[in-house]
Amino acid sequence: MNTDNYIDQDDAMIFLSGVDIFLNLSANIIEDMARRMTVSEFRAGDTLIHKGNPGLHMLLIKQGKVTVMLDSKEIMLGKGAVLGEMSLLSGRPSKADVIAQTDTEAFVLERDDFQQLMSEHTELASVMTNLMKSRFSTGDDIQTLGKYKILEQLGEGGMSIVYNALDTVLGREVAIKMLKYEIATSEDFKQRFKREAQIIARLKHPNILHVIETIADYSTEFIVMEKLEGYDLNYYLKHQGVFSGEKTCHILYQIAMALEHANSNLSGGIIHRDIKLSNIVLDDHDHAKLTDFGIATTNDNASEHYEGTVLYMAPELLLNEAIDHRVDIYALGITAFAMLTGKTPFTASTVDEVIANHLGKAPPVIEELVPDIPAGLAEFIHRALIKEPERRISSWLEVEELLSPNKSSHYKLEASSEMDMAFIIKLKTENIDKDELLREIRWTLNRYDTDYEIETVKRETQELDFDLD
Repeated sequence: MNTDNYIDQDDAMIFLSGVDIFLNLSANIIEDMARRMTVSEFRAGDTLIHKGNPGLHMLLIKQGKVTVMLDSKEIMLGKGAVLGEMSLLSGRPSKADVIAQTDTEAFVLERDDFQQLMSEHTELASVMTNLMKSRFSTGDDIQTLGKYKILEQLGEGGMSIVYNALDTVLGREVAIKMLKYEIATSEDFKQRFKREAQIIARLKHPNILHVIETIADYSTEFIVMEKLEGYDLNYYLKHQGVFSGEKTCHILYQIAMALEHANSNLSGGIIHRDIKLSNIVLDDHDHAKLTDFGIATTNDNASEHYEGTVLYMAPELLLNEAIDHRVDIYALGITAFAMLTGKTPFTASTVDEVIANHLGKAPPVIEELVPDIPAGLAEFIHRALIKEPERRISSWLEVEELLSPNKSSHYKLEASSEMDMAFIIKLKTENIDKDELLREIRWTLNRYDTDYEIETVKRETQELDFDLD
C-alpha cells in the first residue's frame, strides 16, 4: 500500500458529491471533508482492512474492486463503496477482512477528523444517523448492541430513535432509545441524555417507565428500557375519540401518583416539565405509564433551563420565573382538558398567540363542554389551570383525592347507610414522613377497591387520625 497525503481537492469534491450517502450534503461540507482526506493505493491481493483491527479510518473506493470477507459470505464492491464506517463509529475491531481484487485507489478519512467533521456539521451527523438506521434495519452489518439484538424501529423523535430489541440473555423484549448523531455531537445534549437515564433509573414506581441500563457505543448513547405495550394518549384520542370522565380520572390518578413519587424528597425532587398526551402510555388493561424524562430537572436546578411543550407550559415557565412541581400540575390539567375535549384549552394559530392565551386568557369552562364531567375532575382542572402558581392547587395528595376513581362524584353515602370505620394511628416520632405514610395506606386501600376518605389531624402527641368511610 502506498499513501500520498496530497490529493486533488477538486477531484475529491467531485467524487464525494457522487457517493450515495453524501449526495445531499452541501458544498462547504464536501469541501471540508475533501480537505481532511488522504489517498491510498493498493495492489491486487493487498488487505485494505484487517479483521480484528480497530476501526481507525473510513475508506471510500475511488477506483478498483475489493472483496469483503465476512464469516458467512463474500461481498464484491467497487467505485463509490464506503468501507469501515461502522467500525469507525463504534471503535470496535473490524468484523471482516477487505482485500483488493484489482489495483485499487481509496480516499482515507481518519477517525479523529471524522469525529471533528460530525461535531462541526449537523448535516453530516444526520447522514450518519440515517446510515445507522439503515444498518440496524437491514442487519447486514450490525444487528447487536451488547447482549441486545435489534429487531425493528418503533419510533423517532427530534433527538432520538427508539428500537425494539431482544435481550438474548434473559429472552425478553426491550426498547432501546438511541441519541441521534446530530445531537450526540453536542456534549451538552449528550450529558442531558445521560441525565435522563439516571433520573428515570432512580424512580421505582409502577406508573413510571423503567430503565434497565445505559450503553455508550457507535459514538453515541443508548438507553435500554422496558418495552411498553399499548399506545400513548394522543394515539387513543385520534383513533378512539375523547375519553370519558371516569376513564380520565382513572388514568390521571395513576400519573399523579407517579409525579408525586418523582417529586418527593426520596426521589430527589424531580420535576418532569413535559407532561402531555404523547408522554403517557396506556396498555389494554388501562394501566398508565409516564415516559420521556428528557427535559426533567430537580427542585435544586429548576431554573437552569426553561423548556417544555408550549401548549402545556405553565405561565411561570413561559415567563422564565422560578418553577417547582406546580408546572407539572398545570400541564396535567391541560392534559385532562385535552382528554375530555380533544384539544388543549389555549390552542391558537401561532406560538405567540398560544403564549398570550396562557398568560392572559381564562380557559373555557369545562362543565360547559363536558356537562357530565365528574365534580372532582372539574374542580381539579379549574384549580390546576390557575395562572398564579401560589393560588394553583399544589398538594399531590389533594390532586389524587380529586382524581380518585374510587370515589363517586354523583352521590355521597350517608353515614347511616353504611358502617363507618375509623383507624387512629399514633406516631411517637417526629421523623416519620407523613406523606409517604399516607401514600402507602392509599396504595393498600386501592388494591382492595376500598371507598374511603382520609382526614389528618395533628395533635400534641403527634397523632394522625385516619377516618375511613
